[in-house]
Amino acid sequence: MSQKINPTSFKLGILQLWNFNLPKYGKQFQSYKRRIQIYKYICYYVKHVLRNHQLLLNKISIRCINQQVLITVSLFCLQPNFILLNKNSVLNTIFNWLKSPLILHFYQTLSFNSSSFLLSNYIAYLIKEKNISAKKLLQQVHSLLKTQAKIPKLIYTVSGVRIVSLKGFKIQFSGCFEASRSQMAKTIKCNFGLVPLTKLNGFIDYSNNTIFTKFGTCGLKIWLFYEFKSF
Repeated sequence: MSQKINPTSFKLGILQLWNFNLPKYGKQFQSYKRRIQIYKYICYYVKHVLRNHQLLLNKISIRCINQQVLITVSLFCLQPNFILLNKNSVLNTIFNWLKSPLILHFYQTLSFNSSSFLLSNYIAYLIKEKNISAKKLLQQVHSLLKTQAKIPKLIYTVSGVRIVSLKGFKIQFSGCFEASRSQMAKTIKCNFGLVPLTKLNGFIDYSNNTIFTKFGTCGLKIWLFYEFKSF
């Protein structure tokens, strides 16, 4: 039963925060449904622009402050010498959707395992662009995450900023990801340490992604369990 619980929604509001806040007030704002659609368009557009510049999206934050829209984008660079983004072009495209004053900031993330969402994007990139097999990729990610187990990390919770360390993780592939005579879907996974989904005294970073390969479609799920540390 615990495997069917979404770890994010299970702790939402108790320990973990919402991914984004989109308030609706004032006459200049459109309907709430329209705002949600625009938010999705912005995420897809920013992700597409970053991919064309050999960049991966880590996190995007959209907030409305003093009748202005503040967009903060955290990204990871795949190449040491990357081409700078045309910030004005991105601003003009998003402004045509929102029709509101915009403030756009980009921040670079130095480690691709800083979040499960970035890790899933990185794995999808290696499978589709570098043509690395799923089994070999899981072995590489498994050994790399084990070395990061004791490195502290800062996260935001409902009670403020907390220090955590990686206690365990689980990565699962399900679908068609390799050449086989059988057309049945397969499942491979790797794990390390403990990943308790029903405990409320730990922070779980969960992400899922759908990857389209030449063999078919496969689903990727990542659980990163962090243990709280004292200051």
